[in-house]
Amino acid sequence: MRFWQAIPSTIPAVNRVVARVLRVARAMECAKGHLDKVEIALREALNNAIVHGSRGDPKKKVAVCCLCAEDKGMLLVVENFGPAFDPTKIPDPTKAENVFSLHGRGIFLMRQMMDEVAYRKGGRKVIMKKAARRQLA
Repeated sequence: MRFWQAIPSTIPAVNRVVARVLRVARAMECAKGHLDKVEIALREALNNAIVHGSRGDPKKKVAVCCLCAEDKGMLLVVENFGPAFDPTKIPDPTKAENVFSLHGRGIFLMRQMMDEVAYRKGGRKVIMKKAARRQLA
């Protein structure tokens, strides 16, 4: 199953597309047992795209792509059309000097929740993968 959608940079649009992704994941069983992690990572990616990429402008779009296969897992792509950034320059939130910072945990959370997280197009596109988990008999 695959879908692509461009959404406005608003929280209600984020809620709708996240609900759609979770419905697909449940139906296809491509992230079985890990829907909570997929939801957290997707919300973080979308929020980052809206806050940092679109700068909160609801007229700017964020693209979301979801590929889901029961035997392979799930691939999520979130792309914004704002300014580029270097994700390697984001401070490590686990270092003592950053622990009490009010921001800067989104990318860290995405990496903890998903099996793979990669950036393309100058940081404007994030690609996240969650592998299918085989059930032991």
